[in-house]
Amino acid sequence: MNYRISNLLFVIFFVLLTACSGSPDIEIPEEIASLENLNVIEADADPIHSISLTPAASYGDTEDVIIGQMGQFSVDQSGRIYIADFSQNVIHAYESDGSYLRQIGREGDGPGEFRRVSAIRPGERHLHVLDTGSMRISRFTLDSHNFVDNLSVPFEFQSEGGFVSFPGNFHLVGDSYYLIHFGTGYSAAMDDSDVEPKDRGRLLNRSAGEFEEGFVYEFPISEAIVHREGTSMSVMSPEYKRRSITVVNNSRLAHGWSEELLFKFYDMDGAYQRAVWQPNENISLNRNEILQEYSDRDEPWRGMVRNDNMPERWPAYRHLVLDDENRIWAALYSDEEEMFNWRVFSEEGEFLAAFIWPESREIREVKNGSAYTRETDEETGLVEVVRYRVDFE
Repeated sequence: MNYRISNLLFVIFFVLLTACSGSPDIEIPEEIASLENLNVIEADADPIHSISLTPAASYGDTEDVIIGQMGQFSVDQSGRIYIADFSQNVIHAYESDGSYLRQIGREGDGPGEFRRVSAIRPGERHLHVLDTGSMRISRFTLDSHNFVDNLSVPFEFQSEGGFVSFPGNFHLVGDSYYLIHFGTGYSAAMDDSDVEPKDRGRLLNRSAGEFEEGFVYEFPISEAIVHREGTSMSVMSPEYKRRSITVVNNSRLAHGWSEELLFKFYDMDGAYQRAVWQPNENISLNRNEILQEYSDRDEPWRGMVRNDNMPERWPAYRHLVLDDENRIWAALYSDEEEMFNWRVFSEEGEFLAAFIWPESREIREVKNGSAYTRETDEETGLVEVVRYRVDFE
């Protein structure tokens, strides 16, 4: 059941909401209750639909094409798949049925060439490719995949705190802009800095080749363990740490902290729209099991985990996907070994579906009525992209 929470609730520490069906009251923390357009889903609510995922096609190595190291992949409106090959610095294109189409680009610094493909975004007429090795976005026609042009993407230096922000991902915003996602790198200057590093999104004007003023969003970075020794620094972010996750499609942006099922939706100008929250009891974390997982790691990594103040419970979820219908797909940690408990929510606050799914079949994109995973074939050991037809019943 959904509830709309007024701004007047800002001064209330906890709010008790009672469902019309006579279900138990829900205690809402003040910082959540104060959100405008908040939709609350009861902890024990049943999903509206059942869901099935049926294998439909796979994309990867063929008799003539060997992918050295599979990187990011994306899907266009006609269902064609584009897979980056990190080792060869090319993109492989496939028809929706899995048949191989062609290679796009090659390694190099010239027109239509790549140093490191970090993100691929198909638009209505062009395929847009972010190359963080050359700090530029290349465009190719969608029909023939011929090279069109390049646009340089500058990185940012934040003098406060000595942080350097690097473009790591991007999305299309209308016909005129790219939303560039900047992740903050660490530096030894953090030792004496009180400045909190942030992940940021900025609009890059395609025609002008310049950033618009201000940020579309600014969120604190995910928690990490930092070890300093002399002038060197080691940083790691184990799965049990609180993570800041931003997901985007071509019309919406959503953000969540992995510790709870609270998802905030924004438009592509960065204006807050609404939020969805469901109370969730996160599963317990066993410190000894974590230490065992890191027992074969070299120092300082093993010691960093051993000396860390671990939480008592895992975060609520590990992965988020925002599909082309603005639905949130969240992969919750589960008591079942090597399985995720996926839940699907609409941005209006409907609990649409839930299903158990193997961790090894991580859902990366949901589009055109299909879910796309990256997984390893058990028989051949090869990594491939697999498409599953999604049916809500």
